[in-house]
Amino acid sequence: MEFRELSGGAPENLQLAQWYHMQWGKEAGLSLEQELQRLNQPQDAGGFPHRIAAFHEGQLIGAVQLKRREMPAFPQYEHWLGSVFVADSHRGRGLASHLVDEAMVQARQKGVRDLYLQTEALDGGLYARLGWQPICEADSHGYRVLVMVRRLQA
Repeated sequence: MEFRELSGGAPENLQLAQWYHMQWGKEAGLSLEQELQRLNQPQDAGGFPHRIAAFHEGQLIGAVQLKRREMPAFPQYEHWLGSVFVADSHRGRGLASHLVDEAMVQARQKGVRDLYLQTEALDGGLYARLGWQPICEADSHGYRVLVMVRRLQA
């Protein structure tokens, strides 16, 4: 398995848009084209959004994103981990954990001190097992989510 950054316009963005649309976009009222447009946004001066893709034998098998201010209700939280997705064919093998770990490494390299996320698993699920700490529950697009943090640097 290898990790690569995906830029706006990367050919793999279409596959990611399809996955994200099926997983989250349809319920949020987004079209496939809107998902693709979101993935093709240019990065800001700090390199966000930053997409990390996992490949196995040349095939895209998963992805994760580092974003800025994902939840408008929490403008004080700047850097977010999100859009963790693993292809059905590779689930149950620890890939999501590897993606999160790689995202934290790359976030540290960008100087990120605290990384936040939101999850519908109100017990923290995978993220609690990986050492993320709960902050609070909140509403996000009609869903109850748990906002969590991971301190990356002292």
